[in-house]
Amino acid sequence: MAVMTHDPEWAVRFPELFAGLSEQQKWNVHNNIASHVMEGWAPDRDDIADLTAFERGDIDRAEYVRRGLARVSARFRQQ
Repeated sequence: MAVMTHDPEWAVRFPELFAGLSEQQKWNVHNNIASHVMEGWAPDRDDIADLTAFERGDIDRAEYVRRGLARVSARFRQQ
């Protein structure tokens, strides 16, 4: 297995959101984002903030889901 020694693209783009995460956690978040982007997701800063907070343990799965659903609902109301 190759050892990754640089920060992933999303961590470079939003370094303040990735602060406090280990290198492995940064890659976990990055890979999660990359996988979903390939399926058509266009994450914004709030999406990335919630993913990093979840990975860091600042919020639990239920809170992560609640926030995501609230954002989706708000986006549909704006349309």
